Amino acid sequence: MYFWNTKKLIDDLRNDRLSEQNYKNYYLVSSVFMVIIMFAMRLNPIVDIGPSLINAFQSIVILIVGTNFCFKANGGNQGKQFLNRLICIFLPIGVKFFVAYLLVLIFIILGFVISARFIEPSIIPVLIEPYKNWVNFFISIVIQVIMYWRFCIALKAINRIEN
Repeated sequence: MYFWNTKKLIDDLRNDRLSEQNYKNYYLVSSVFMVIIMFAMRLNPIVDIGPSLINAFQSIVILIVGTNFCFKANGGNQGKQFLNRLICIFLPIGVKFFVAYLLVLIFIILGFVISARFIEPSIIPVLIEPYKNWVNFFISIVIQVIMYWRFCIALKAINRIEN
């Protein structure tokens, strides 16, 4: 099972080296990963319903468009094992995005800690508040689009050698 090495996973998928148990394990780990992410999102209360509804709508649109692009990248109706492949490649790509997200979050926190030396710390939340929802919205769009783009690249790499 590959948690980071997308190239080796692509090679295994391309050459049909994964068993049904491997697919099941990728599904389970990917599902646990998604449940943890959804739980973490529940810890963030919805304060302003407008941006949250817009974010939900754009997430649904990106899901539909991204899945269709991935389906085409996998060969469309002539492709093989679309869902198995998508679930498998989600894991290493998702782990990489999670690590990148944590690094960005640490960078932002360090920025606030450093700025607290020059600005009264109690003022920082007031300065951030008007932009918080829209920054989260923008980050959400960027992450989702880049993830589906990476999924498409991986599926094209699997499909390219098979044909």
